[in-house]
Amino acid sequence: MNYHTSYILDKDYYHESFEQSLPFSHRRQLKYPLVLLLVGLALFSMFKLQNNYLGYFLFALAILEVVAYKYQQPWWVARQRLTRAAGNEVTLRIDEQGISTEINAHKKQYSWPQIKEVLSTQKGIIIVTDKGARHYFPARVLNEKVIAFIFDKNKATR
Repeated sequence: MNYHTSYILDKDYYHESFEQSLPFSHRRQLKYPLVLLLVGLALFSMFKLQNNYLGYFLFALAILEVVAYKYQQPWWVARQRLTRAAGNEVTLRIDEQGISTEINAHKKQYSWPQIKEVLSTQKGIIIVTDKGARHYFPARVLNEKVIAFIFDKNKATR
């Protein structure tokens, strides 16, 4: 198989990528123990140590953690849109050697043995490399035959 396509790294792609990758991420849930620990330390420092500056700082860290969780998608999308790759066209090639992408003459090649896992989502697939990097590919640029090929190649190399 020799498949070739391209797509744009736009705002919609980044939103879709975040939403589809979140169930496989460690950030899908608020870190309640951390927030409770920070609030407890803040109260301890304010009432037992009589150090209001430290207490307010720890409260601010707890609030920052809650805000970071609440607005993680807009924050992540905004950071991605500030990169050099944002708004540019990605050229995707899938063949017998592996999966390769090219953005602004910057090429990445992953051979099939380097791809540790392929995860299926509602709107695409996620490949996990042997180094732990995750890459999302939307199903709108892949057809059923290509997706089946990717899963077959991944099973064959495992």
